[in-house]
Amino acid sequence: MPRNFDAVAIGSGLGGLTAAALFARAGHKVLVLERNQGFGGAATVYHHGALAIEASLHEIDGLDASDPKAPILRALGIDRDISFVDVGDLHEVRSPLFEKPFVMPHGFDAALAASKAHFPQQARGIEQYFERIDAVRQAVAMMSEHQDDRSWWLWNAPTLPWRLWPLIRDRHATFGEVFGRLFGDNEAVKLALASNLGYYTDDADTMPFIHFAVPQASYLTGGGHYIRGGSQVLSDRLVAIIREAGGMVEAGREVETILLDGNRARGVRHRARKTGEVEEELAPIVFGNAAPDVLATMLPDDKRATFMSRYQGRRRSISLWTMSLGLNRHSHDFGVRRYSTSILPSWLTTLSGFRDAAAVLGEDKEDRITPYGFVAYDQIDSGLNPDGPYLAALVGLDRVQNWTGLTPEAKHARKERWMDRIVADLDRQFPGIAGAIIHREMSTSETFQQYLNTPGGSLYGFAPESRGFMPLAATAIDGLYLASAFTGGGGFTGAILGGGWAARAAMRADV
Repeated sequence: MPRNFDAVAIGSGLGGLTAAALFARAGHKVLVLERNQGFGGAATVYHHGALAIEASLHEIDGLDASDPKAPILRALGIDRDISFVDVGDLHEVRSPLFEKPFVMPHGFDAALAASKAHFPQQARGIEQYFERIDAVRQAVAMMSEHQDDRSWWLWNAPTLPWRLWPLIRDRHATFGEVFGRLFGDNEAVKLALASNLGYYTDDADTMPFIHFAVPQASYLTGGGHYIRGGSQVLSDRLVAIIREAGGMVEAGREVETILLDGNRARGVRHRARKTGEVEEELAPIVFGNAAPDVLATMLPDDKRATFMSRYQGRRRSISLWTMSLGLNRHSHDFGVRRYSTSILPSWLTTLSGFRDAAAVLGEDKEDRITPYGFVAYDQIDSGLNPDGPYLAALVGLDRVQNWTGLTPEAKHARKERWMDRIVADLDRQFPGIAGAIIHREMSTSETFQQYLNTPGGSLYGFAPESRGFMPLAATAIDGLYLASAFTGGGGFTGAILGGGWAARAAMRADV
């Protein structure tokens, strides 16, 4: 017999859990259904022997007073219940284009000084860049603070063009265009300031500058942080909040159908993955913690085209490969001095060259390494593996096509070759570290596609390339809301905000 809920969340990734937790805290009875056996999606920690492995989180930005996700964290008590560890310097960048590594410290003043000291001939452009991203972030923070205050917008209407000028000025500018105007053909400074571009996109010439400026300014203002104990701590706390409010969170349940009454959601039909048992749950609100393509398959045939029409022309984001290492010695024994290091290969001499990075793993060229980030969790009080082995992670751009059509044996062989090459390159950066590796494993875009059920392994929702795109939780189906990175942006911040927007939209509609 169907159970009755006020809302059902399809999926227990951060977007779904955030939406469900906020809705539950508002006094609603919520059910979360997760297809896997564990909760959290990418926000999980798993173990191989004695090694605890972080599945996704390297840094979360902001957490300062003007951070748009701060109200969500406060509303759920996350800011009090979870310990966030400051990672210190945001990252170190290594490239043959630099005589010595470039270090980006936390804080606008410190970052500005370090950047000008490393690239004195680009001092004016660097000053303009930092002024610009700070102004954009402040404008976005103001919009977020007053997003539900209609009277504030009416009262301040005469001054809004001035207050929002940073967004108006850059609303049509791509990241590549702005950097071209600021720095001309000096690719070294571009790569130094944007070494983490691969966390967002592989194409600076299609990414809106605003989409890059906001998270960069957030890192500089609030710093980078890691959740002590790993991202699973956050997922587990959100699950606990839902249950404490009288809701339910169930694993091993795959939603097959979103039930409709006309054009209105009325519940879901789901199946137990182990037993095949099918059940129905009734609820007027459904939070879809999944890609629109996936949700569309759950709708009746005659509703799919209408549902997907809102996402026409929206390309899915990039995907990634990750490698987890277990070290039997501390990373600082090999000259590692920072939590996060970006390592750029010799062939990557321009910012636009990132467009070629995702295809490298499909080439198998001995002389061409992929750019990657290296994160040493033992450089901070991460709460992971305090007595060893010590966790390190590497990450870079990937695409499902690099693995399509290969036999399982061929995929395994390609992974092994790339782990050999990347570890060898890491050892050139930090001599001796290869000899300390006692465990290694690699996940690819195909891994993420299978585990997270996201087409193409897209980890960040839609690609940040539509200049007019605004976050949109409501869908063409009444009562069905997107609550994921596809709502408005990727990463932990994007997923949390996506869940918040979905919950807010559902509560407004419920009034």
